[in-house]
Amino acid sequence: MVAAATASAGLALANDRRLTPVFVEAAPQPQTVVMPPAGSIADLLTAGRDFIARRLLLATLIGLAFILIAASLPAVSAFASSLRSPATVAPTFGPPNELRAGAGVSGNWEQSYSLAAPPADQMGAALMAGAAETQGQDLMSALVAIAEQRAATQGQVRAAAAPSSPNAASGLEPGTVMRARVTIYGCTGPGGGFCNHMASGAAVFEGAAACSSNLPFGTKLTIAGDPTGRVYECLDRGSLSATWIDVYFENTTDGMAWQSELGATSADITIVN
Repeated sequence: MVAAATASAGLALANDRRLTPVFVEAAPQPQTVVMPPAGSIADLLTAGRDFIARRLLLATLIGLAFILIAASLPAVSAFASSLRSPATVAPTFGPPNELRAGAGVSGNWEQSYSLAAPPADQMGAALMAGAAETQGQDLMSALVAIAEQRAATQGQVRAAAAPSSPNAASGLEPGTVMRARVTIYGCTGPGGGFCNHMASGAAVFEGAAACSSNLPFGTKLTIAGDPTGRVYECLDRGSLSATWIDVYFENTTDGMAWQSELGATSADITIVN
């Protein structure tokens, strides 16, 4: 509709016609018709065609101008409205403006995020639980490795060596009680690997002990609280500070169970010979 009205207005202007009715018209004047010469009819036709073409071109341009003005009105209106009320600047970080209002009563999304975080004690408990789980996994891995090691050595049967003794005196008064550190070592099992001969030259056997240097080879002793009630003999050495007893077990797993029954890593020892 706008395009049609615009085109009509353009044609009227191009033809020098009024856009409103004329209420008063001048009396028509008599016109004298002058007949052109016969030779100029072709020139008149050409001139008329050029005149009509120019008028049509002018009307088209005026109509296009009206169309462009009408089409640009919404854009101009929007631009003027943006000048009156500038748009809210979008945030440079965090959620967009339309979501921030729902983040909290005051629209403070940073505070709402901090309130959503768990309390410090819960976070600490979660960290401790994670550490305990990691420790449990490490322990399980160690137990699996021990089981694999025991399975690999299960078929290896080693004949137990016969107890041997140098039959030497300890040089200490029998019945002497001394406080000593008590540990275990062995051939197979966790931390094992001592399967050959002892420092005294005798083959290892259960009941032998590696002793600190203040207890000579051949010293026999008992350990207070020992569930087996054995008499141990010092037949091996090690980098042991005084006074230290390292009891030999074929399998260190049995040794750890024995020490668990003993209940401590230190005990009173009593010299026998």
